[in-house]
Amino acid sequence: MNSGRTITRIEAQKKRRGRVSIFLDEEFAFGLDMAVLASFNLKKGDCLGDDEISDVLLAEERKHVKESAYRYLSGRAHSEKELRTKLLRKDYSENLVDAVLEEFKVAKLIDDREFALAFARSRILNKPMGERLLRQDLWRKGISEPLIEHAVKDAYSEHPQLEVALKLLEKRQSRYKDLQSQDRRKRLYDLLMRRGFGWDVAGEALNSLANLHNEE
Repeated sequence: MNSGRTITRIEAQKKRRGRVSIFLDEEFAFGLDMAVLASFNLKKGDCLGDDEISDVLLAEERKHVKESAYRYLSGRAHSEKELRTKLLRKDYSENLVDAVLEEFKVAKLIDDREFALAFARSRILNKPMGERLLRQDLWRKGISEPLIEHAVKDAYSEHPQLEVALKLLEKRQSRYKDLQSQDRRKRLYDLLMRRGFGWDVAGEALNSLANLHNEE
């Protein structure tokens, strides 16, 4: 190759293990991860054209995107939308972010179908709620309508809404024990409404609770 810039030095970075500094024509050009250096088989004396430099830097940025994505996923599962939003906030290239997300989907590292079902199960068990609120929460996570439908159906087949509503009532009723029966019922009904239960489920749950405690 007759044109381009020559790698004159490759130095290990003292403060960042696993990284090297690349010098082109005796001037510092950019830093690279050792894995990227190895993938391009770069060595002193190589001559790099503009296109080759661009390819190297693109690979370097892609590695950063992947490492950031891995860190987020190591904390907890994410929907595709959640992960994409977080990565874009770090000012990574949109095209690279989408490419990495596609790679992660193929590898099943992100799976909105599995995420939605796990999220729905967790919500129902740890923060009892009705279908309306659960659908809203899944929508906020960026889950598509068909996957929301699937997650809601499966989650409530395991824990029916009436069962979930009763669990919430049993947990909260002591807060209103000093109120008159009618006032207590209204407070509990309002609670179920706020938690996304339909009026029919709320009414049935309250009646079941009253029967359990022999209330009118």
